[in-house]
Amino acid sequence: MSIEIIIGIISLLGGFLMGYLTSFFKEKGKNKALIQDIKRITEEKESVSSKYQLDISKRKYKYEDKREQYFKYFNLLDNLSSEGNKDAQENFIPAINNFNEGFIGANGNKKKELKATTDFSKSVNEIMFKSNESLLKLKQETNTIKLIAGEKVMKLLTELEIGYDQSMEQSAQMMRDLSNNIIYGKQDILNSQKEDIEKTGMYLLRLKEDLMKEIKNELDER
Repeated sequence: MSIEIIIGIISLLGGFLMGYLTSFFKEKGKNKALIQDIKRITEEKESVSSKYQLDISKRKYKYEDKREQYFKYFNLLDNLSSEGNKDAQENFIPAINNFNEGFIGANGNKKKELKATTDFSKSVNEIMFKSNESLLKLKQETNTIKLIAGEKVMKLLTELEIGYDQSMEQSAQMMRDLSNNIIYGKQDILNSQKEDIEKTGMYLLRLKEDLMKEIKNELDER
């Protein structure tokens, strides 16, 4: 075999080998790039998944915390109403009965009439002091709720707070005037005050119902 043929074969084999090696390294480069891309995509996916899970956990925590705060607030509202009814049955009504018996039983004795009036005023002050304490607790809880409440819930909370202040003032005024109105038979004033308190009470019930609906809507939008 001539040297020219051998050189030709070597050149052919060399060209083939070079082409193969070039193709091999290109594919290897592609595979390496693909592996790197897969790794990067996996890391990005894991990062997004981690952030998503963290976001879900945060939202769940916020939801549960908000739900707990709202639940506590409504428990306090219920307690305020039940304590008010309890005070009326256990303290206010007996105080009125004692006043009537003491004043009427005085038979014009000014000293006994004064004692009956003084004892009634003392009972009223004790009832109002306790009611103010309960209202203060409600105000403190309302301020806490306002930190997490949405705009609509915030508006209703403010209206409810104002309504309770108004109800408390109306009740206090009626009790302060009660002994005098009973003594002088001012039934028209008593009826007017009673109607005002009942109207405010109905207004508070409507506000409470609206607040419950709005809180449910807010929690459903989480």
